[in-house]
Amino acid sequence: MTESLADQLKKVKLKKSAEPMKDFSNPKTMGFTSAKEIREYEDKVLDVNTERWIQLLSDVTFPTVTCPFTLDDAKLFIECYKRIFDNKDAETAMAIDWKASLVSVEREHVANLTERLDSAMSVFTKDDGCAFVKLSSRSAKDAPMLQSRLKDMYRQALGKFNETEQKQENTKIICLLQAAFDAMRVTCAADVIDMFVRSERVYQDLLLAAINRPEVYDEHFVIRKFIPIDVDMEFRGFVYQGQLTALSQYNYMVYSERLVAKKDSIANRIQDFFKISVQPKLPSANFPQDFIIDFAVCDVEAEDNLWKLWVIELNPFLSSTDGAMFSWEHERHLLTENDGFHFRVVPRPKPGSLTMLPSSVRAILKDTMS
Repeated sequence: MTESLADQLKKVKLKKSAEPMKDFSNPKTMGFTSAKEIREYEDKVLDVNTERWIQLLSDVTFPTVTCPFTLDDAKLFIECYKRIFDNKDAETAMAIDWKASLVSVEREHVANLTERLDSAMSVFTKDDGCAFVKLSSRSAKDAPMLQSRLKDMYRQALGKFNETEQKQENTKIICLLQAAFDAMRVTCAADVIDMFVRSERVYQDLLLAAINRPEVYDEHFVIRKFIPIDVDMEFRGFVYQGQLTALSQYNYMVYSERLVAKKDSIANRIQDFFKISVQPKLPSANFPQDFIIDFAVCDVEAEDNLWKLWVIELNPFLSSTDGAMFSWEHERHLLTENDGFHFRVVPRPKPGSLTMLPSSVRAILKDTMS
């Protein structure tokens, strides 16, 4: 199974055996006892698709436009992934020229889709701008692991630190995460489609939307202005019955000295931001009252009253969504009971993390050190 770099790093502290790691944000339909339970699960996933909240929160999230992604488009991506990438390891998948495997009707379809998407992206990519593109549910953030440019981006990120810092595990993981984030910056539709075709996350989401639930299919390309976010300034919030009950550092494999120092200020700002600018716009009559919400804090080196806060995205309030520094199994009560607000950040560096990284990640480090 292919995971995003962030997802792989997050699982390091949990990895006790050689069992395949899992992306906890993946849709899952196993473990249910009836078709009704599966349907209820799928409904919760679809209820927080971008189309359901983007207009409600348009003034507090990144500038966004959408582009049609039809059921036929979805079926094309599903077929291409199954035929070309399914069950391929990362090294093999990275070397595949998938376009060479297309038949003529598929090549024509991809060309038309590329033209359609380029036109929609131009609102952000013209004048040397950049965009971030996802589908209605999730992004293709696992795909950069399959693209060689990630190695170059990692080298560039590491080069911004001095020689001593470059040898530190924490610095290397920060740079890997930053490279994975920067790899999502796109300027043309061809790059987007390449990422999407290679992405297992996209494949899984399209199976749910196009195969499991075609009667309610409503997927789009979600095109957003690319806003730089530091890897230590992204946070996962937990909303239960309309209340923000908990908050966690999103990239919890890294230690950030400034985050620890600003923890209380960040907690206060995000709580106020949610209460004043987010909560009133998601009325119970129109939107689920239990959900996961990701925040970004930008310009954090300025005075805290000048910080810019964003809503990144919403996800279903389900154990299949990564709980960050909270355990769904052991700490669900902290997320669902009126027991005060809980905020967790990594308090100190985690020595030894690099030795536990997945082989695909260690390969990047080895290649860049050679």
